Amino acid sequence: MRDERPYPRELVQEWQQAIDRASLAPQDAEWLMQTVHYALPPLCAVALQTAADFYRLDHEECDITAAVAALASQGLIETQLPSNVGTFYPVYYAITQPRLLGRDTCQIASLGRLLISDWFSALSNETRTSRGKYYDHLLAVRHVLMSVIEAEVEATDVDLLSPEAFFRSAIESDELYSQRLTIQAAYDVFIEISSGNLSPGELIRNSRSGGGNATRARRQKTDAWHEARMQAMVETPPPRRRAVTTVAETGGSETPNALADTETSALGFRHVATPTVAADAEETSEQPTLQRKVASALTLDDDRRLVQRWVNSAATTSLASVSDLSRLTPEQVRNVLRIALSPLERAFAFLLLSTGLPVSRLLTLTVCQAGSTSQPPTSDDLPVWHPESSELCYRLLNGPSARKDTVDMQWVRFRLPAPLAEILSDPEVATPGGRPFRGVRSRLNRRLTRHFRHQPGITPTAHRLSATSWLLRRPHAKDDVAAATLSGQFDLELAAPAAYRQLSRHEIQRVFDVTLESLGMTVLPVWDSTENHASDLTGWCPVMGSAIAQPPEVFAASFTELRKAMAAPAQEVASWWLGLPFPRESLAELYQQVAAYHLLAWQLSTGARPIGNSSHNRLGEHVQWIRDKASARGIESRVVALLSEIRKGLKQLRRWTESVHHQLQAQGLTLDDRRSGQRNTPAWLVAPRRGRRLVLRDMVWSDFRSLPLQHSTGLANNAARHSLASWLRERAADAEVDALLGHAHHGRSLASPRAATAIGRQPELRRLLSEWLHHCGYRPLAWERLPWNS
Repeated sequence: MRDERPYPRELVQEWQQAIDRASLAPQDAEWLMQTVHYALPPLCAVALQTAADFYRLDHEECDITAAVAALASQGLIETQLPSNVGTFYPVYYAITQPRLLGRDTCQIASLGRLLISDWFSALSNETRTSRGKYYDHLLAVRHVLMSVIEAEVEATDVDLLSPEAFFRSAIESDELYSQRLTIQAAYDVFIEISSGNLSPGELIRNSRSGGGNATRARRQKTDAWHEARMQAMVETPPPRRRAVTTVAETGGSETPNALADTETSALGFRHVATPTVAADAEETSEQPTLQRKVASALTLDDDRRLVQRWVNSAATTSLASVSDLSRLTPEQVRNVLRIALSPLERAFAFLLLSTGLPVSRLLTLTVCQAGSTSQPPTSDDLPVWHPESSELCYRLLNGPSARKDTVDMQWVRFRLPAPLAEILSDPEVATPGGRPFRGVRSRLNRRLTRHFRHQPGITPTAHRLSATSWLLRRPHAKDDVAAATLSGQFDLELAAPAAYRQLSRHEIQRVFDVTLESLGMTVLPVWDSTENHASDLTGWCPVMGSAIAQPPEVFAASFTELRKAMAAPAQEVASWWLGLPFPRESLAELYQQVAAYHLLAWQLSTGARPIGNSSHNRLGEHVQWIRDKASARGIESRVVALLSEIRKGLKQLRRWTESVHHQLQAQGLTLDDRRSGQRNTPAWLVAPRRGRRLVLRDMVWSDFRSLPLQHSTGLANNAARHSLASWLRERAADAEVDALLGHAHHGRSLASPRAATAIGRQPELRRLLSEWLHHCGYRPLAWERLPWNS
């Protein structure tokens, strides 16, 4: 049984999966899918045969009864119709129901079936649609079609070519004026869809009023009493304000902040302190207590109601907030797990609490076929259950970018403990291609509603269990990214940080296991103790997340290669004598390698985005300003720490550049300085083929990629940024990593008017960056070995 009405795309995907698994001829499979697109029947043989009969009647196609029987004989679809067909499969119901459009001898009904199928068999944009609106719009169009059919309007041969034009002209005719008035709302929806102003299922209309007779003018609702009341309130002057003062009575029973409100006194009340309140308690956080000075003639209920009205109107220093209202308290979570739930309901609740997967996505959990454990799934959205290895697998919907050669890096995969694995491996629910949790949400919600009906607080539901998961997972995770990975998607503030981080699958498994243990489930360790190896994930990478991040050994090889490549051009420039042709190409090659060496070190120490034409930076003594993002979405800049070894290296490079400039001038060569001055990072020296000049311009990351370096081939442009983020997350706080990368957001910024440490002066972060740079193989150059270094 379904929990909600499926979209046409979801229903077509279910049929496509069943037909793909069946051994049918290609022509039969194509005819079956045409029938599915036409009527959107439920996944059963009876509905498919009925839809095929009407499809053959309306399109004059061949009989596919044999193909339907072959598909049903393989056990891939149900044999009987499900319940509530009209609710969950409205297109099929409208097309095949004899009292609606399922009239095989009525020519107008055939036109109605074609129109219903054309409008509602597919949605152009599901992001702006609603399942409820889709159903309401289909009912409205069906009412209009039935009005025309019951009026027995005759259709000509020309009308048969355009069902939409026929039904629109018929319902707008004078003969159907009275019928049109009785279905005014349905008629408006029909005209909006026909005019293109409204799409089936759309939540927001693009245009509420069209030209000509496209739409009818909306009648303005009037309320005479409301208008008269508003006019009287406008003309009546506001009441005079009364001053409310605070006094302290001598009796000692009143609080120092008791209100001397004349209206309260007139009611016979006085504001007194609660006798049980401690002396150091904050009175503003206590409920006000009213005590009568004299007896009241009111009944007890009326007296309490009067007091409650005064309490509700009293001044307050706090406001009710909708934040976290959908999250349950720990006691409520424990009470949910104590309920006598069915095995599937219990497994569903545990997975919601331990992963935080959206309820609608966990409902689509599909059992994988045998023998496909080591292969990454091909579907984009459906979670997959592997009974053979007891592993759950689903794709991250955002965060890390997809790459063709590392598809599995986007997939979360972990092993379920024995109690959950036994439930999902039950032969009754572990059918390949089946969905074990179908219908579980509604049963779980009904059971929770009955149990918590008379208990205080919000009523637990499946959605609230999923929302509470964050409070259970985050204390056991290293950072927010690791905790949010189990939910299969990241919110807006974590999507960018997650794209740059590479996580161990062992870490994700540990967070999942510890969360289940905190919920009272016994979890036996099934993974190796090594941090980056999972013993049972055959064919899968031991890490996930960023596919661009590299270990420091990769950059160490590049630094070594650059140092070795400097030897040949440095020797050629150093051996030059007056009278010989000046080695312009060798000097340019040497300068490029020195500049690339220091630019790579700067990128690795800052985690900045690859330098481009719009990048800006300014380097100081201890800090540096970086603006590495300037796009249509915004400009991003930050101040971060500058390592002393990087500052000294770049300072020495500038001195050597000036020395080279003087040598070129002495030899009659021209140095064309085209630097823009917007960056303090290394420049790039180019020797044109002709002339006696060299060009010095700003260096960008593509210049580094142009060098013939063997160990840098294949690296992504932002490999340094991804690698630093992945290495640093293991050793530094989230706030420091985010501030360094430019991902800091409100509430987690390191800068503050009252901060204890000046910006960019984090000693621990500097130590970690120096350690990272050392592991990457950066060593200060021996400048005395370079020519003209004076």
